[in-house]
Amino acid sequence: MSFFDKYEAVIFDLDGTLIDSMHLWNNICSDWLLSLGKTPSKTLDTDVWNMTLYQSAEYVRQNYTLNLSCEEIIFQWEDELTSRYMKGSKLKQGVKELLQALHSKNIKLGIATYSFTRSTEAILAHYGIYSYFSSFNYAHKQNKKDPEFWLDTAKNLNTKADKCIVFEDSYYSLEGVRLAGMGIAAVFDSACSDWQELSKASDIVLDYPGQALLYL
Repeated sequence: MSFFDKYEAVIFDLDGTLIDSMHLWNNICSDWLLSLGKTPSKTLDTDVWNMTLYQSAEYVRQNYTLNLSCEEIIFQWEDELTSRYMKGSKLKQGVKELLQALHSKNIKLGIATYSFTRSTEAILAHYGIYSYFSSFNYAHKQNKKDPEFWLDTAKNLNTKADKCIVFEDSYYSLEGVRLAGMGIAAVFDSACSDWQELSKASDIVLDYPGQALLYL
């Protein structure tokens, strides 16, 4: 019996897990404000880092007196990130092979990400892996620390939470994943500042996504 035999679904984070792209988020909010002729605070990008997209947009809208709705702000950020993805992201090692292997075992595949809807779909299509996923859950108004986000993700996959395992590069998500009753696979990313904590608390630890093929 292989490690994955106890799971019916695998849920993947996007940035830092499937694609090498965490650096593309750097200063995205500040750069956008500068393009509007506004001067961002030195701490702006760290201030909004753990907010949902709508929280971030509302924070910026109020603090920089912007005559834009949250939806309009997010749309413009989405355009910028999509452009950055296409120019500067890389698919992480072994992703295609892993998705193909999981798919061949009839394991359901889902995405759970803070990233933008259009950006996510565009980059997955760009790398030819969009069709592997049957569910997409975006943490735009929810937070990944909230177990309800993960329970909703399992529901979207028509799978019980304890039959799901999450591939994540962020320790921040761990609490919500565990409270939802899911397994977790830690995927190394150089941008993860809490890697030791994440790896100690995870069910399996991977240097790169394709390493999970050893557990199939």
